[in-house]
Amino acid sequence: MIGIDCIDIERVDNSDEFLNRIASNEEINYVKKSFCDSLRVQRTGALFCVKEAVMKALELGKGSGVVFKDIELCHYESGKPYVKLYGKALDKFNSDFKDKKIEISLSHTPIIAMAIAIII
Repeated sequence: MIGIDCIDIERVDNSDEFLNRIASNEEINYVKKSFCDSLRVQRTGALFCVKEAVMKALELGKGSGVVFKDIELCHYESGKPYVKLYGKALDKFNSDFKDKKIEISLSHTPIIAMAIAIII
């Protein structure tokens, strides 16, 4: 299964309220340690896209009960991103994909943010 998402950076809600609604404390720290406002909004956009891409790969849509905080973007020491799942996202993964893993990749520029999630 594959999920992909992209967003124009100018459409990203850069408010603390939005970030607190979609992000874990670790994700908020990652976004806020950005060295400039432009990078902060890019990271927020990429974070949103990762969550959307993972939901698509898991075949979870509206009405599934999954919330953004059920999908957490993390990074290995090398910087490689990975996700941790919680709640209904984890339940779906365990019921349909338990012998698989999720690989993600994300990218962002001052114009666009995007992410892809592949369950292999």
